[in-house]
Amino acid sequence: MDFLFSTFTLPAAEYAKICSEINTNYSKYKDMSFAVHASYGIDNQAYWYYFENHGYDNYNIYMRIEM
Repeated sequence: MDFLFSTFTLPAAEYAKICSEINTNYSKYKDMSFAVHASYGIDNQAYWYYFENHGYDNYNIYMRIEM
């Protein structure tokens, strides 16, 4: 899959956590090509996770901004 943005490297556990949360709430994101998901990282800090949505369980997290 070709992504428009370079992937932001997250620790594997954090990437799995965020993707799982996005999957759980997919109805909120299903019609969006780009979206932002708010959550806590594995460091217990709140972040905005910006991602490209290419369908269920096919995301490119390209930016993480501390809240």
